[in-house]
Amino acid sequence: MSRKKANAKLYMNDKVKWVKGELTIEQSPEDYLYANGIYPTKILPEDLPEWYVFGYIYKRHGYLSAKGVKHLQYVPNFTIKNHLHKYDTLYISYDKPIEPYENEGGSIWYKGYDDAVGSHMIADFAKAAGKYSDYDVKEILSEIERKRAWYYENNPESRKRAEILVSASDEDGTDDCNIAPDFGRRLPYRGNEYILGGCGGKKSFFDNAFCVPVKYTTEQIKAACVKIYRDLARHDLAGKVRKYAVKMGIEPNEIKISGTKVPLGSCSENKVLTFSWRLVMGKEEVIDYVVVSALAQIKEPSRSPNFWSIVESVLPDYKERRDRLRYFIEQVKSEDWI
Repeated sequence: MSRKKANAKLYMNDKVKWVKGELTIEQSPEDYLYANGIYPTKILPEDLPEWYVFGYIYKRHGYLSAKGVKHLQYVPNFTIKNHLHKYDTLYISYDKPIEPYENEGGSIWYKGYDDAVGSHMIADFAKAAGKYSDYDVKEILSEIERKRAWYYENNPESRKRAEILVSASDEDGTDDCNIAPDFGRRLPYRGNEYILGGCGGKKSFFDNAFCVPVKYTTEQIKAACVKIYRDLARHDLAGKVRKYAVKMGIEPNEIKISGTKVPLGSCSENKVLTFSWRLVMGKEEVIDYVVVSALAQIKEPSRSPNFWSIVESVLPDYKERRDRLRYFIEQVKSEDWI
């Protein structure tokens, strides 16, 4: 699908409207987004540029642009001890400075902001604003870490402590005391996480862990992990396509593996399916949904009611899977390691 031009700062998955005196949520059957949460568009989530951050906004899910940010104001709450960011707010302005003021009750409120986000979206948006708006977010990120430390101090049982020791030696038996800092992290694969560790050989491979030569630099580690993911995707997605192609009575001509973040799966006019290797990072229900959707495009290229009927005939719970895909796409977009 060709990328549509996104002009609004905010896009929502649905819109709120009054129907016979009752407040209802309306969602586009074609999965198109609503600009500013009001105006229908022909824009899909995967059409949005990478600087749109996904999260829970105004009690609904949506996408907010981190480009063109002029001012941010983070206001942490230190009264709720059992939730990390409960009642925390990140105020966002694309125009004028955000200013505090005292209301009639003596509380400090803020004015001059265009949008506000909370929860996990606070850190996500702040980092994105630093990347796409060249906004200095060091102080905000430092304050987020201070709030995190305070939360863990009050909830020590919630802190996940994992010490991973990675040791290896090269083929000639010499110790490598310069292990890359990337070793020890965990990488997603088909809904689970696997450790990234060093091996003494010269080849990279996957065996319930992502194993790459211990003497690799960070950039070499990234390239090796991408190659492992591509090999896994080539094998796993071919099996998925065979399975569902038979069930749907469809014969694709070819399967290709790409490195795009979005779309994760597509179909060309000549029945060539293209999948991003990043798709195998997702859970099974997401992978199956993308594969079935790509195959359905062979029969029905547009997202018409007939297209969704085809998908539903194979995956009756496709709407729930589609919602999970949205979360996964945002995770993929925010991944800046590989």
